[in-house]
Amino acid sequence: MSDEQRKHQVFRSCLYVPGHHPDRIARAYATEADAVILDLEDAVPAAQKLEAREIVAEAITSPASKPTYVRVNSMSSGLCEDDVRAVAGTGLAGIRMAKVGLPDEVRRVADILRELRHPAKIHVLIESAGALERAFALATASPTVTMLGLGESDLRADLNTTAEGPTMDASRARVITAARAAGLPNPCQSVYAEPRDLRGLLVTSKHGRRLGFLGRMAIHPAQIPIIHDVYTPTMDEIDDALEICAAVDLAAMESRSITITAQGKMVGPPALARAKQVLELANALNLITGFAWPVDQGETSESVSNTRNKGGSS
Repeated sequence: MSDEQRKHQVFRSCLYVPGHHPDRIARAYATEADAVILDLEDAVPAAQKLEAREIVAEAITSPASKPTYVRVNSMSSGLCEDDVRAVAGTGLAGIRMAKVGLPDEVRRVADILRELRHPAKIHVLIESAGALERAFALATASPTVTMLGLGESDLRADLNTTAEGPTMDASRARVITAARAAGLPNPCQSVYAEPRDLRGLLVTSKHGRRLGFLGRMAIHPAQIPIIHDVYTPTMDEIDDALEICAAVDLAAMESRSITITAQGKMVGPPALARAKQVLELANALNLITGFAWPVDQGETSESVSNTRNKGGSS
């Protein structure tokens, strides 16, 4: 993983919390969520937008116990710039921009953060057909952008389609492809809007992982264990990835680009790329230790350790 990629944190779960509920904000940090998103946008009634801004600003004046992002109101609302300036506290890890339409909107928020000398990153939410068409341009609008995401409810309304089906899957694939083409991590899957339907969450999360998402947004703490179970690499996946890296290292020392693992699997550069992705996530989740990252074809890593920590799903 490059130094630049390591700056782009990935999470299995991010928990949305309405910004006008300070009690819920406090409880969010006690959950198992990998990151917290304090919401100033759709979860907050119009009459309480300014109150929510004050509450969130106060909540992140000091360092937070989890990476904390703030979803600000859209540029078209007239609230976005003031939201960004208000919440740029010590505890802010990044800004989630809602209903982004044009790259200039992203650059404007990046300019504000630069003026404030704040290191916060930007997440871009694509919620319209027009934004979907500009996904790559939005992903590359500023070096500060570290994640793309879909606002599926608004996008479905714009596309006049259902939650599950080929149209939404095509939209999801487009955002995943744009993110990877821009050198960003695979996006997190959008929220599942029925917190009591844990079966539906499980089914759609498994589908999302197959599509290429790397984690999922949550709107209730009860959703987090299922999201983690789906999006945590299994021990079998980690073992397979470690075996692939070891086989590739051996092949490289013998000047071969394709080799066969001890389990009889043929391994080449594409399999190595996938193995690296698994191990990068496992390392970020502290599921493996003592691992020397695989290097590019033609070189060898010093060692591949299969030392594993507890925590991977089975």
